[in-house]
Amino acid sequence: MKGMGRLFQGAATVDSILRGDLIERAAEAGLRSIFVGFETLAPENLRRSNKRQNLGRDYKAVADRLHSLGIMINGSFVFGMDDDREDVFRRTVDWVVEHGITTATFHIQTPYPGTALYARMQREGRMLTRDWNLFDTRHVVYRPAQLKPEVLKEGYDWAYQEFYRWSSIARASLHHGTLKHQAKHFFYASGWKKFEPVWDLMIRMRQLTHVTPLLEGVLSKVTSASAKSKLPVTEKADEILRVAV
Repeated sequence: MKGMGRLFQGAATVDSILRGDLIERAAEAGLRSIFVGFETLAPENLRRSNKRQNLGRDYKAVADRLHSLGIMINGSFVFGMDDDREDVFRRTVDWVVEHGITTATFHIQTPYPGTALYARMQREGRMLTRDWNLFDTRHVVYRPAQLKPEVLKEGYDWAYQEFYRWSSIARASLHHGTLKHQAKHFFYASGWKKFEPVWDLMIRMRQLTHVTPLLEGVLSKVTSASAKSKLPVTEKADEILRVAV
């Protein structure tokens, strides 16, 4: 995609961002926003869920590397794993804000049929329902090890509300070193969650193409001073694509 003058968003694992120069080459090709599955801040949870691609990795280094390349981060986190206690919601939101993560998606752990997690929950008698409409990572369908089901649900709701408060968005944006980067963070994060009804209306009215220049402006290249000397400036994007890195 390098040289095509396009901006795109993607997804990558924690270890792929830290390994080699793939992420630098993606940034040169137009990558401006990326989904990263951080999953959990607890190493024991990573071991138990076999998330080896995250185990022992420096999450701060991941955030710093992406920010230095001008890539905004959509971090994904899961609540309700066996090592999670009532402080997991505050600890996670605090970490996300303090490290300048642009947007975050939170999930309640959901044991899907056919998975090892579901089989273990069945053996341990911890499944609470077979209403498949609730298996959407927004409802508690099993009995957590350290939390009451209602506390897990309340904590999940609180995390979204807390992270997307205006004050939290502003605090996270200040993590970046330049005013331009701070402004891009603030407007992207605000637009992601605060104006969901507007985006929904634009999509339903098939008017999304009219705001493409605005999206391009928010996603346009911005890097730290140290990275600017290393990466060439790409052309203004004429299309936003979604691809996997």
